[in-house]
Order: sequence, then structure tokens, then C-alpha cells
Amino acid sequence: MWKAGCFRRVYMNLLLPVRATPKALPMRRTALPRTLARGLVSACAATALVVTSLAVAPAATAATTGTDTFERSVASGWGPSIDGRSWTTTAPSSTSVAGGSARVSSDPGTQTTQTLSGGMPQDATLSALLWPESRTATGNGPTISLVARSEGKTSYQARVRFGTSGVNLWLSRMDARGAESVLASSKPIASIAAGQKVRAELSVSGQSPVVLKARVWIDGAAQPTSWQQTISDSSDARVRAAGSAAVSTHLSSGSPAMAVRVDDVTVLAATAASTPTPEPTATATPTPTPTPTAQPGSTTAGATAGSAAVGSTRYTVPAGAIYAAAKGTRTGAGTANNPYGSAAYAVEKAPNGSTIVLRGGTYRESVYIGFNRKLTIQSYPGEAVWFDGSSPVSGWTKSGSTWVANWSHPFDRRVSFNANLDETARFTDSRNPLAGYPEQVWIDGEPLRQVGSATQVTSGTFFADTSAKRLMIGSDPSGRRVDASTLTRAIQVQGTGTTLRGFGVQRYATTLNMMGTVTAEVHDITLENLVVRNNATIGVYAWNDNQTLNKLTVTGNGMLGIGANGTHDLRITNSVVSGNNTQAFKPAPVSGGMKLSGIDKGLISGNVVADNDSAGVWFDVSSYDLTVTGNRVTGNSTTGVQVEISEKAIIADNYISGNDIGLQISNSGSVQVWNNAIDGVKRALSFTHDRRRQEVSSLASKIPWVMKNITLRNNAISYSAGGSCPMLTQDYSQKMYGNDFGISLDGNVYHRATASAPSNFACWANGTAGTRSFKTLEDFSRFTGNDQRSALWMGNPIFASDLKVVSAVLTAPKATTYGLPSDVATAIGQKAGATRVGPFTAPAK
Repeated sequence: MWKAGCFRRVYMNLLLPVRATPKALPMRRTALPRTLARGLVSACAATALVVTSLAVAPAATAATTGTDTFERSVASGWGPSIDGRSWTTTAPSSTSVAGGSARVSSDPGTQTTQTLSGGMPQDATLSALLWPESRTATGNGPTISLVARSEGKTSYQARVRFGTSGVNLWLSRMDARGAESVLASSKPIASIAAGQKVRAELSVSGQSPVVLKARVWIDGAAQPTSWQQTISDSSDARVRAAGSAAVSTHLSSGSPAMAVRVDDVTVLAATAASTPTPEPTATATPTPTPTPTAQPGSTTAGATAGSAAVGSTRYTVPAGAIYAAAKGTRTGAGTANNPYGSAAYAVEKAPNGSTIVLRGGTYRESVYIGFNRKLTIQSYPGEAVWFDGSSPVSGWTKSGSTWVANWSHPFDRRVSFNANLDETARFTDSRNPLAGYPEQVWIDGEPLRQVGSATQVTSGTFFADTSAKRLMIGSDPSGRRVDASTLTRAIQVQGTGTTLRGFGVQRYATTLNMMGTVTAEVHDITLENLVVRNNATIGVYAWNDNQTLNKLTVTGNGMLGIGANGTHDLRITNSVVSGNNTQAFKPAPVSGGMKLSGIDKGLISGNVVADNDSAGVWFDVSSYDLTVTGNRVTGNSTTGVQVEISEKAIIADNYISGNDIGLQISNSGSVQVWNNAIDGVKRALSFTHDRRRQEVSSLASKIPWVMKNITLRNNAISYSAGGSCPMLTQDYSQKMYGNDFGISLDGNVYHRATASAPSNFACWANGTAGTRSFKTLEDFSRFTGNDQRSALWMGNPIFASDLKVVSAVLTAPKATTYGLPSDVATAIGQKAGATRVGPFTAPAK
């Protein structure tokens, strides 16, 4: 039955493009299946996940080729659409239609796909209304994807993920193997309230190149005036066929069971969307301040982060290059016509200084580059090369409600950086007691969740029975491909000056004592245009000096994306580090995006560090001379950027948003924080101190582990309405006062929703009394002497959906900003003395 007002609602939905949900990348083993981008490791509340119908924003000349408002009741599946088409689903028992919207109920780590019959135009726009039935409390939550040009396993997808602190958007391409290449990622919606719905829109047009556009916004708000993501795909792997339209869902393995809803799905045979309503200009509650310094009105372009898609790089092949092919043999002559039969064999045979060119294919092997071997290993131009630590599993027999196959691949389940120790309790807890188990299993590219006994095996899970040498799964493998990890390490580099570039690495059962699936263990290593994903613990680890990690995509790894220790001159640039710690290891001592210790001169610039379960960028243990610039650090479950027991850092020109704590500085000194955009779910700024002091006598004066000389200038800082202490100084020994921390704040712009939201402006260390709270900026400034030239904006947000500072604040910030000092100006590529509130560059993407 049609409900009252349905036609009006459908019409309005056609005018408001809908945002698509991101799809999770394959997860790996353990009690929490490793979800990658589909649902990076944030946990969801134990409730149903709801997606409302997809609607495509119409243009003046657009023809609607498919629409569904779900005004019907269907107990299993989504049934026929209102225009006579039909929906087919991969999960009939988990899908239904009721109450005017479609519903998908999901267990942790599971995925569904609902395909609309009748195909779709080659150039089309999809839109829909999407929402979860409950907020994400833990894990990465649900992802709902708008799928275009779907044919077999290939498609383009706009993936919308409802995390613990907002909504993320990915543009992805799925290849013929079902492998995902993330083409763009962002967090357009920094926060979302319970019950709010999101509109998503995906536009696909052309063939050479294929032009992809996507945007999302909260239902009822103004449609964004421009596309939030625009990508031209010219790779050989681009999807040309028209295919079908679909809606896909995925629930993070770290989130409890829940449901999502979808409504108002529309497919339009047009690329031009309706004219959006102009976004209102932010207004602010006036606060008396000194005459403001003139601000530049626009930002310069931000970095483009992440690896080139596997198969799209075209590195020059030098004369005399050595060739290898993915045959798994020790054969061949290393020539173009007779390549060596494996990468490892080519490394053995290649003279020092050689370039090894890998022909396209899947290399199921481990490679060791020994001392005194300087090599370049790269993919053949335009060919996709994957190092894969998994192998197909066959010979399944049914046993009750499970299926069993012979399996003899025991792995070290002890968790420690020391191969002779088992420190599992130090690294894991009740969230996932099996986090340290390296086993991983996939069915048709979808990860299964590992359980601890045969009796726990149900659909979507597996048990590795090492004593009986068998693998047990709870999902029927008939007619499907099952893969499981069989190798532990991909590439170990001990050859000074070696370069790896232009390929992918996935699914290795790496144990923690191996340090990483790809390790750079000597001086002068370069890693470039690599995708490192879905490995059991750490994706990439480096030590020794002069290490360059550029244009990497490191996602979905079990514990940590990138780690480094004891490195002089470390450069991590233009990379995407997202969705790591899929196995829910403890936040400390190590997990999340990047954990960098003992670094002497480190540059972290132009990266996207997003949605890691734990910290985003974390410097620790006597790191010195650090530069963190031009990054977008969003949606990490603990801290966004953290500097701990270290010294001398420039943190400038970054967007730090949607993390539990935005910026945290602990027992560190000489830190300059300039021209950032910062917020936090719990708090924006945290300064902490404890009893720890430098343990190495030779470093006691250089890096004493003491809070001092902390400077914050020209930052745009937005407070979460729900936090009680959005800025905090805290001495865990309860001896120090806030003014003893050596913190100087001025020339900043603060934002709060109302005078009482959040309840305090700042909480300041207060000796044995704990902390002292300040309700207003004026009280805080009067008591501490800080922020004399800063200003408070109240009401409308000061950050737009793309994280940029809104123009009203830029043109009249009400704060008197400071000119950039020369060292900060050099670090961010600006002139000394330049003034502005917030970042000079746009967010990295």
C-alpha cells in the first residue's frame, strides 16, 4: 500500500542526490574478521543496519531508467521494484522490505549484494537514501555501497560507511577477481546524530577515461554545490561495460550485529545532476577581538595520496633488465622471451644493480633480497602484479552443518616482537582474544571470521584445527572459490639502495616477530606505488636510515599499517593508511595507522590516515625533529596525531578531524602547532604529563621527556558538543598545574555549538585537585594568559563538509593571527610572515 505523501517524497528525493556507502575490503581470519574498506575496524552498536532506497539525482534532460520507493511488504529479499524490475539478492534471509524502505540485517563481517534487473545505461547516475537503524558504537560499522557497471565481479562503487564519528565516502573499482582498488576516499560528514539519514549519489560516464563522481550529505541539509570526489579512470582495468545497478552492504567484523535501510533508489540516464541549493554561509556569534588580520580566501590544492592502481604504472624498462614471470618455478633465462619462473629466482640470479621486471600475474611466494644486493623490482608497464600469501583450498567434505578440508599450514600464534616470547596478553584483550592467530580464509574474496573451536563454527566463520590438520568452515563452498593464507612474509629487503614499486601485496599470515609483511631493514630503501593490504599483523615496517615510503596504499592489515623504529631521515609521503588493526589488538603498545618510534628526522606529509582502529599517526620513545604537514587524519578510534616522550616537532597545515582525540602531546617539548583544522569526538586537544623521564643518559638534555615549549597559533579548533573537556591538560601524578606545561596558545579560532555545549571551554591541570574547568574563552584567557588574540565562533560549524574552514571565518576570523615563522613556513611551502586561520592547502585526497 502506498503511504500518504509518497509521490511528494519520491519527487523530493529525485532532487536530492543520495550518497553511496563504502564497501568493505576483504577481511581476514580471527574472531573479528578483517574488514578493509567496507567497514574498517570501528565497532558498531548491536543493532540493525538500515539503508534507504537509492535515488539518482536527475538533470533537466535526464531520463529515469529505474526507480524504487519500496512501498510494499516483502518478508525475504527486496521483491519487485515499483517500475516492474526485480531485485536479486545474495542473502534472501537477511533482506526484507517493510515500513516504506528496504532492510538488510547483518552479522559481523558479512556482506550482501542486491542487484536491480534490466541493466543500466552506460552513462548514468545512481542515488539513494541510506541509514543504519542504530549508531555505530564500536568497530567500523556498516558500509552501504552504490554499485554501477556491475558485471560479474567488476564494478564501480561509491561506498558510504557509518562509523563511530561520522560518515566516510570511498570511490572504488572492483576487478575481475573481486579485488578492490580505492580510487578516492574522504570523510564528508564529520559527525552524524542518531536517526539521521544520508543521501548518496554516484555518477559514471565515458569509457576513455571513465569519469566517476560521488557525493553524500545529511538528508534535509543542502546538497553540496560540487561533487566531493571526482576521478578519471584511464587504467587498463577500467570498467567499460554498462552492466547493472546494485546496492551492496557490509558490516565490520568489529561491530555487533545490526541492520541498515535503503530507500528511494533511482537510476538516471544522465550525468548532469540537478542544480543544488546553495549552502548557507556560516554565521558566528560576535565576540569582541582586536582588528582581524586579512586572510587569504582560498586554499591551494592538497596532495593526492595513495598508490596508483595495481596494473596502471608504467615504469621505464632499462636496457639489460631481468624479467620474471609468475610460474612458481626455478626456470628460465631472465630474458623478455624466456623470463625467470619466479620473482625469488630472479632475485637470486640478478647481478647487483639490476632492474627486475615482473610480468603480470599472481606471485605466491616469499622474496629475500640479501645484503650487498642493490636491486629495483618493478611491474611490467600496464600489467597487474600481485604477491599473494594465500592459496586455493579444495577437497571439501560436508560434516554436519560444516565443511572440512585437509590443511597443514601451522603458524606461530605467539604475539611478541621477540620470536622467543609469548606476550599475547600484552597485545590482545577480550575484544578479540584470537587477534594474534595469523590464519586467514576467504570465500569468493569475502573473509571469514576465525573462531576458537569446532563447536563455534557457523556461517561466515572458520576454525583452523592444527592438531587434526584440517580447516573447517561454516559456509557452503560448493561452486565457490576458497582461499587461505599459506605464506608468512612477502618481501624482506636487506639490500642497501633497493627500490620496490608498482605492485600489490596481500593476504600473508605475518606474525608480529617478523615485523611486517614487507620490511625495509637497511639504509636507503624506497617503496613506491605499492598496495599492501589484508595481512595478518603489520603491513610495512622499516628501520635503519634514509627510508622513503611514497604513494603507498596500506589498508586492512591486522594490527598496524606502517611501523618504523630507530630510523634517521624517514619520509612517509602521499600515502593512504586506512582501516588497519582489523583484528582489534589493544591500542597500546602498538596498533592502528602509523606507529613510529625512535625517529631522528621524520617527515609525514600529504597522507590520508583514516579509520584505523587506534591511533592515526603516533610518534613515540625519543623521536626527534619531526615534521607533520599537509595530512588528512580522520576517523581514527583513539588519537589522530600523537607525539609522546619525544622532542622538536612541527605540526602544521593538517586536517585532523573525527578522531576520538584530535591532537595529543605527552611528555614532549618544542612542539609547534600552526594552521591546522582540528576537532575531536571526545576532545580536540590533549596535553598530558606523567612520571616518565629519559632513560638514556646521553639523550637526557636533548629529549628529556618533559612538557615544555608547546606553541599553538592560527589553528581552527572545533569542539564537539558532547565532550566535557574539549581541551585538557592533565598531570597523572597530580603535582603540576596547567601553566607549568609550557603551553602557549594564541591567534586561534575556536568553535562551540552553544555557550553550554560543550559544558566547558577547557580543563586545566590543578595539582592535587586534579583539573580546574573554565566555562568560557574569556575566563580561560584571564586565568592562564593564553589566547589573548584568539576568538570564539558559536553556532554554525566552522568546517564545511570537505573539512575546509568556511569562508566566513577565513575572511573575517575575528582573531588576530600571527605571521608564520621561517621554519614553519618552509615546512609547508609558504612565505615567512604569511597569515591565515587554519590550513593553507586543501585536504589531501
